[in-house]
Amino acid sequence: MQYFLVLSLLIKMMNQAMKNAKKRFRSENLWEIRLKGTRTSAFLTEILSNSGHFFILKSLSDLILAGWFKFITDPTEYLLIVAMCVQSWYLSNSKYHRFWGNLMFVGIYTVVDLPIDGLDFFQNPTHFVFWLFSLMIATLQGLRFHWAKGIDYWLIPLESLVRALMVVAFYVVIGIKSHYLIADTEFILSFVGSATHWFLTWSMVFIGLLLGLQSLQLVKQRKQLQETAQLLGNMAEWGMGSHVVETALNNPEGLAFQKCDRTIVFMDIRGFTSWCEKTSPETVATVLNEYYRCVEPAAAKFQPLKITFTGDEIMAIYATPRQGVAAAKSMSKAALEILELYGVGAGCGVHCGSVIEGLFGSEDVRTYTVIGDVVNTAKRLEGATPGGAITISDAVYQGMSQNLTVELCEPIVAKGKTAALIAWRLI
Repeated sequence: MQYFLVLSLLIKMMNQAMKNAKKRFRSENLWEIRLKGTRTSAFLTEILSNSGHFFILKSLSDLILAGWFKFITDPTEYLLIVAMCVQSWYLSNSKYHRFWGNLMFVGIYTVVDLPIDGLDFFQNPTHFVFWLFSLMIATLQGLRFHWAKGIDYWLIPLESLVRALMVVAFYVVIGIKSHYLIADTEFILSFVGSATHWFLTWSMVFIGLLLGLQSLQLVKQRKQLQETAQLLGNMAEWGMGSHVVETALNNPEGLAFQKCDRTIVFMDIRGFTSWCEKTSPETVATVLNEYYRCVEPAAAKFQPLKITFTGDEIMAIYATPRQGVAAAKSMSKAALEILELYGVGAGCGVHCGSVIEGLFGSEDVRTYTVIGDVVNTAKRLEGATPGGAITISDAVYQGMSQNLTVELCEPIVAKGKTAALIAWRLI
C-alpha cells in the first residue's frame, strides 16, 4: 500500500511538471529553443546520457539474479522507471543542482525499498554499488557544473571512466550473488588473477577513457557552435528584428511578400541638422546613441515587428494601432528626458492601414520592411509634428477614439497628396 501511495504521488508530480513545462515552452523565445533545445529534448538527453545508465545496469542485474517471473512481479522494479523519470526531469532543468539531482534516483528507490527489505537492504551488494556510483557521478557533476567549472577537461573523461567501471562493478556483484560468494581477500585475489576478468576490466577502462575524450571534444564543439549561433542570431535580430528571425525559423513562407494591416510609428528629432552644425561630432554621436539607447527599449515594450534607425529618425512597425499609440507615448517620454537637455525635441507620427510586407533587396543584401501609402502618410504626419508632440491619423483615431484624448489639427497639406490629411494631436 505504501508503495502505491508513493508511486501515485510521484506520477502526479510528473504530470504537474509537464504542464508547467508546456506553459514555459509557449512563452520562451523560439530562437533560444532552437539554440538550446526544449525541456523535453533535455529530458530525453538526460535519460540517454546519465540517469538511464543506472536504470539499465540495476534492472539487468536484478533480472539475471532473480529470473523473469520474480523480476516482472516485483513492484520495486517498476519504481525504478518512475525514479529515473523524476531524476531525469529534475536534471533536465539547467538551473537545478546536479549533485542533489543525481541522488534522487537512488534516494527514491531507497526510501520505498528500505521498509520492504528492512536491514537486509544494507547487506545487498547491488544497493552498495548503486549508492557508491551514484555518489561518484553526483560529485563529479557537482564539480563540473557548480563547484569547479574550470576543470571540465579532466572531469568529463573521468566521469566517463566511472561509468565504464560501473559495468565492471555490477558484473562483480552478479558473480558474487549468483555463486553465493563472500567479497573477502580470497575473492579479490581470485578475481584479479583471472585473465578474462583482467581483460574485461582494462577494456572498460580504456573504452571509458576514449568515450570520455570523445565526449569532451563534442562538448567543446557544441559550445563553440552555440556561441557562434548566438552571435549570428543577435546580429540577425539587430538587422532584421526578432519578428523576422522567429518567422524565418518557424514559418519561412511567412517572409514572402504579403498584404497585411500594420501600424507605423515615425519619430524624428526637430532641428537636428542645424543643431549638428553648432555641435561637435563627438557630442552628436554621444547624444544620438543615448537617444537610441533610451527610445528603443520604450518602443520594444509593445512588441514591435521591427525597429529601424536611420540618422536621427526611428521607424517602428506594430501589428495594431493600440500597440503603436502606446509605443509612441512611451517613445516620446523617453526622448524628452534626453533631448530637452540639449534644447531639441522629437516629433512623432502614427498611421495604420494596409501595407506590403516582406524581404526587399537583392540576392546578397535584403531587409525586412513594409512599403505603401500608409508608410508615406505616417512619415508626412511625423514631419508636421512639433517636438515633444504626437500626431495620429484619422484612421488611428477612428479605431481608438474611445481610449484617446485628442484635439483636431489643422488639415495637413502633405507633399504628394491630392487631399489634405485629417489628423489629431494627442493631449
